Amino acid sequence: MAESRSGISAGRRARSAHPERIPLNDDDLVRNDLIAAEVGTSERTVDRGDKDGAPYTYIGGVKYRPINAYRQFLASRIERRNQAPRRRRRSPPRRHRGRDGTRDALSHG
Repeated sequence: MAESRSGISAGRRARSAHPERIPLNDDDLVRNDLIAAEVGTSERTVDRGDKDGAPYTYIGGVKYRPINAYRQFLASRIERRNQAPRRRRRSPPRRHRGRDGTRDALSHG
């Protein structure tokens, strides 16, 4: 293929030539590079979520993500530390009834 002055092969469009957003019924498809910029990470970091089930599709050789579904995916991956268990109050030792039915002796064992 012949190279144009911009350094891009003549048979291929630059990613920036593709639309940034493609509207759908209830969600918008947003280009992967723009989602990475919105999240504040690199595209490679965003792509790491693909193996864990991050939603995406290719249109015209460009990766797009449904923005609302991707935000839900990110929210589902947030981990919370386990809270320390509440400390139980020590209860006083139990008093057991003696053989004669009186409650006068503490049982040890």
